[in-house]
This record gives sequence, structure tokens and C-alpha cells, in this order.
Amino acid sequence: MAARKQTSIKVDPRAWEEAKEIVKEYNLNLSDAINIFLNKVRLEGGMPFDIKVPSDRLKKAMKEAKESEGTYHDEVEDLMTDLKK
Repeated sequence: MAARKQTSIKVDPRAWEEAKEIVKEYNLNLSDAINIFLNKVRLEGGMPFDIKVPSDRLKKAMKEAKESEGTYHDEVEDLMTDLKK
């Protein structure tokens, strides 16, 4: 195995701490997890998961929900009818 390359990256501190606890359950450290991710990117020739940008409609709904606006439904049937518009 080739010598490992030392690097420095900037990460979200909350994500770092939470991920550290999760990968520990797999008996890994974050360096191991990052290497797994990098090799998965290399082997798949891209991101190893889907990355999707929210549609304009979803962005609007997210904004409305955050601002407690928008349409609310008491019945699933009403929601489904509204979604089909």
C-alpha cells in the first residue's frame, strides 16, 4: 500500500463530531471513512450517491413551511388533489 497523503480540510464541526460517533460503531475513524468515500468516488467515477437540487416548487414549499405559510390539509385526499394541480 502506498504511503498516505497528509491533507487539511475544512469541515462543519457538528457534522465532524456526529460522523465520528457513527463511524466508531463500525470500528473506523474519520480518516478511514474519508478514504472509503474517496475510493468509492474513484471506483464509480462520480459521487457514490444522488445529489439533487430541489425543484422551484419544492423550494417554494420549503420557504412557505419555514415561514408557516402555504396550504395545509386535514385529509390525505385533499392533499393528493392539491399535489396533482
